Amino acid sequence: MTVKTFFSGLGLSLLLLLAACGSSDATPTPIIPEATAVPATATAVSSTDPVRSQATVDSIQVLPLESFPVQINVVARGELPDGCTQLEEVVQQQSGNTFRVILTTLRDPSQICTEALVPFEETIPLEVAGLPAGAYSVMVNGISGSFTLDADNVLPEEEPTPTAVPEAVAASISGRVWHDLCVGTLTAVAADSEAPAGCIAVETDSGTVFQANGLPEASEPGLPGVEVTLAEGDCTSAATATAVTDGSGNFSFADLPGGSYCVTIDPASEANTAVLEEGVWSYLTDDSNAVALVIEEGEQVEAIDFGWDFQFLPAPEADLANCDNNSTFVSDLTTPDDTVIAPGAEFEVGWRLRNIGSCPWSTDYSAVFVDGDNLSATSAPMPSAVAPGQTVDIFVTMTAPTTTGTYRSNWQLADADGNRFGVDGFLENAFWVQIVAGEPPAATDPTPTPAPGSASIGGVAWRDLCTSNGTPAAICVETGGVFRGDGTFQGIERPLVGLTVTLAQGACPAVGTRPGNIIATALTGDDGTYLFDGLDSATYCIWVDAFSPANVELLIPGDFTWPATGVDRWTFILDPGEQEERIDFGWDDFDD
Repeated sequence: MTVKTFFSGLGLSLLLLLAACGSSDATPTPIIPEATAVPATATAVSSTDPVRSQATVDSIQVLPLESFPVQINVVARGELPDGCTQLEEVVQQQSGNTFRVILTTLRDPSQICTEALVPFEETIPLEVAGLPAGAYSVMVNGISGSFTLDADNVLPEEEPTPTAVPEAVAASISGRVWHDLCVGTLTAVAADSEAPAGCIAVETDSGTVFQANGLPEASEPGLPGVEVTLAEGDCTSAATATAVTDGSGNFSFADLPGGSYCVTIDPASEANTAVLEEGVWSYLTDDSNAVALVIEEGEQVEAIDFGWDFQFLPAPEADLANCDNNSTFVSDLTTPDDTVIAPGAEFEVGWRLRNIGSCPWSTDYSAVFVDGDNLSATSAPMPSAVAPGQTVDIFVTMTAPTTTGTYRSNWQLADADGNRFGVDGFLENAFWVQIVAGEPPAATDPTPTPAPGSASIGGVAWRDLCTSNGTPAAICVETGGVFRGDGTFQGIERPLVGLTVTLAQGACPAVGTRPGNIIATALTGDDGTYLFDGLDSATYCIWVDAFSPANVELLIPGDFTWPATGVDRWTFILDPGEQEERIDFGWDDFDD
């Protein structure tokens, strides 16, 4: 068994999250990211891999020892579920006057063992040297205790012995960014569901979800290519240096003077959006994705680590013989309809699609031309694996006809066997590009710089219907045997009138955490639309609190279907003068 001690100055949220799982009074705070693409490969978790979990602790005893400085031991007693389960690690954190300890277990599923409960007793020494006098609390896997130091727990200072002044050594900060594996998504599951290996169950406003456990394990790979920034001072200071993680996910900042620093990773930055795709932090200090620390001259600070749980990786196992393929169109990426293209010129078409079926899409899937005008392109491979619920960006190079006119090319997706499937569950539905072959308009003067406060954010909120009567309609999607609205605003669906939408400054925090820096609120009108105008270029969080007094009677019971199942917020970076009107919210009333 190994003991891992993390210093309170780092304030690591993993232990806070794990402690919350053991206490009914705490509210855990998982994080919902912005939508991005997922890497092409995934590593499945084997059913024969060792199973890690938290030990069941029935009682603890806090024992001060007869010594000075005082030593404090905590004796934890409990039961292991069977003869094959062993105690593995003790993870300890001291934050202020509180010690939080997590005791984990390891079980080899390949062993044959007795099913009888096995009592255990584990003695855990607390790191109390140097603490000031006062009352302290201890929590081990949710079981609480306490102790009191009557005096500062330090030896009297002795006169220092004069020594030669060593040559100054520059300080450094290093760490690792790793993929914290959890086979699961942020879709709500039954409250009593057993968490898969490497996951923990977390309660959110939308129900129980699975997230990675925040424990770095040997089988979990590092994430290369992640940009890490360093700022001198606190975490409001501008970045002074950047580093990019190597092939093993490691980064470092060397040749530093002593002082205060902040290490930050921004998943929404241009450098990181292609690497840190849809997911959440599982091992981090706070919602700002930053670690604040103070280092001494020549100090070598290590283990400033960041764990990232990709929402759709590893992909859960799917019954390929019985799952269904379905897609929905999200947006055009490069060539809006009726773009004028010079006759005979090449141009690139990009579409963003979402997998709303139950089959994962492999790289053997493809986008194929089905009818309309063939613009010198017939197919494009799926660029990466796409799990149910995930989006993918597909790009195709086409050529405009040499004869002027309007042309439309219709496309669909096809599975590994070449079987085509349409959009929104209808075989005849396609996504397309429509261009005008002709001379592009003459260049005009550059667009003037937008005035400050000329940008806006808006959207529509609607009741996302799903009716079944035993056979679900085409406006439904199925997740884990539950049918819900498909996240698309259809003509038969009603707008949500009088819904309160909140605008906050900065990126959205974790699910279950209320955004700070609230700027304004808006009510949806008779057509379900809302608008925040007079805005400057900045990053904003647009949020609907389903449980607020203003919204609870309008929404509950039910759940969000858009921007994703159980997701109630958007993070949006607004450009100067931009008029963004697609920040929408879909809500499925479960009792409809």
